[in-house]
Amino acid sequence: MIDITPDANPVISPVDAISGLILASGFSGHGFGTAPAAGGLAADLAMGTRPIVDPAPYTLSRFR
Repeated sequence: MIDITPDANPVISPVDAISGLILASGFSGHGFGTAPAAGGLAADLAMGTRPIVDPAPYTLSRFR
């Protein structure tokens, strides 16, 4: 089984329903190659610092 989102982009995003939870999932096997950047984005979101990449394409809310 491979985890993948409907648009094939991972989710790296806060979860609105659970304060402080940052979700990073749906990499479909590409997580090994993107781990440094994905981890950096998740850390920036968790710390409230300005991310070096636009987090909009990776938000969980894009599926609403």
